Amino acid sequence: MTKPNKTVNNNNSWDLDSMLSQEIENLNRDSVEDRRVKEAVIMSKPDPNRINANDSDEEDGTATGKYYYYDNDDEYEDDLAIRDPELHKITESNRQIAIDCNLTPSDSKHKLIRRPSELVFSDPPTLISREDYVEVTFHYGLSKENKRKRSKRYMMMCDFGEESMYAMKWGIGTLLRSGDELHIASVVDTDEDVKDMDKDEKYKLWGELDRNSKTMISRVKTSMDEMLLYNIKIVTYSVAGKTRESLLNLIYSTPNLTMVVCGSRDRGALKGMIMGSVSTFLVHNSPIPVSVIRPQKKEKKAAKQKKTSAQKLSQSVKNGHLKVDEIEGASLSINSYDGTL
Repeated sequence: MTKPNKTVNNNNSWDLDSMLSQEIENLNRDSVEDRRVKEAVIMSKPDPNRINANDSDEEDGTATGKYYYYDNDDEYEDDLAIRDPELHKITESNRQIAIDCNLTPSDSKHKLIRRPSELVFSDPPTLISREDYVEVTFHYGLSKENKRKRSKRYMMMCDFGEESMYAMKWGIGTLLRSGDELHIASVVDTDEDVKDMDKDEKYKLWGELDRNSKTMISRVKTSMDEMLLYNIKIVTYSVAGKTRESLLNLIYSTPNLTMVVCGSRDRGALKGMIMGSVSTFLVHNSPIPVSVIRPQKKEKKAAKQKKTSAQKLSQSVKNGHLKVDEIEGASLSINSYDGTL
């Protein structure tokens, strides 16, 4: 049974090979129609990227001229020296450009966004220190070119709370101009007179005054770094004593003050420094105008309305029959209409 199958398969493969060879022979056979087709001719066309030696600026491009071809750039440049000596001279001069040693990549890149070199704090500051008093004076943005004829002096009260820091930032950003003076005061409230304290108590008090002074300087520097101001004189005072009297004495001892700025209320660690009573006291007793700064109120989130449950329907409404006395003073609705007028 297996032998006849092999014979059939061999015969089929032989038939396919003969059919393919016959088809290939028919395709390659030269016919009359094939002889009518013209022989293809390969023609060379000018390269559009090559320069035509006969082109000129006066031609409008309609005329056809003879194209010159160059196998490499050296041949083109040699021919350019003959055809256009001036262009060849400019090309050769642009091959090498002298580097400016004074100009660095970082300077050219950040030239426009770089802060002026004058916008720094003077070093070292001037320090006046006593047992109950620390005063530090320094300058910001000293510049001879950005001088101002009329300068103003502002005194700001600080107890390092949120409200007082907001008032200080507001004063620096809103009131301060180039050439002005900024005086910042902080008071350590003490019930006992400094003269009656022993050495240990005086040392602890002076340490607290020194910490307050350094904290004030740090906060002021942080705020001033964001400003583009020149020739600003900054004086910080860290004083021990009664809050009201100490602040009022500083106001009287600082000549030509323009305005005093303080916060509205504060509940910081140093209670009583910028409380409502102190700001009210300064408003009524200061010889200089006092501006009490209140921070902007934060928008309260809309109170969530409690969803009320729906009122129960009366039995007449459920049955679809409403009596007249039940709908007095109420507007008619689809559910209340029973078909009668």
